[in-house]
Amino acid sequence: MNSPLRNLSLALLLIVGALSALAAAPTEGKKGGKGGKGGPPNGSVDTVAAAKPADKSSPFKLTSPAVKDGEKLPVEFTGDGASASPPLAWTGVPKGTQSLVLIMHHLDPEGKTKIYWLMYDIDPKTTMVAKNATDFGKMGVSTVHNRVEYASPHSKGPGEKKYVLTLFALSAKPDLTKAESPITVDPLLAAMKGKILAAADLTVLYTRPAGASDSKEEQRPPRREEGAK
Repeated sequence: MNSPLRNLSLALLLIVGALSALAAAPTEGKKGGKGGKGGPPNGSVDTVAAAKPADKSSPFKLTSPAVKDGEKLPVEFTGDGASASPPLAWTGVPKGTQSLVLIMHHLDPEGKTKIYWLMYDIDPKTTMVAKNATDFGKMGVSTVHNRVEYASPHSKGPGEKKYVLTLFALSAKPDLTKAESPITVDPLLAAMKGKILAAADLTVLYTRPAGASDSKEEQRPPRREEGAK
């Protein structure tokens, strides 16, 4: 017969083993580390991506002469450089398009959709915009600085980040008459519902240079008038 002391020792060993296994197991939906290495938590909703139509067969394409899809964004278009907005071009605008909307966003490690560039009421006849262009539509609020501007990527965390530029083709201009000014992304997306014919993405990546200082003030474009062309 086993002694009570031996039984107690075995029980303690089993408890310690179980606790060790629990500590080593991955946690469901754990948030990414500071700087986004782990990515956004499970269940995060990308509000811009969610607005895109399910049909991805459209010939609608968004490109840039400065950067290819899936490649590194040149430093001049970031807060570590000149903070210039990138030049863009697009083809395959669907028949019946009455307005275009451009949104540049990033899903942060907390699962929040951050808006870096918001342009709406873009003439459907427009097919390209130059670097630093501001005259091709009305500009909404960047949630990065809560200003009407192009907010260049300038993440404070280390590691590679992904930014997505999405161009929406609409069958009618979004009705924003009841929305507060300056225009932000949520009322704009709400006004776009039922009007989206197609969407085209351009995904760019950026990793801050080694030794980049978070305390260094980023280059930023001049403030614009809300909704100005």
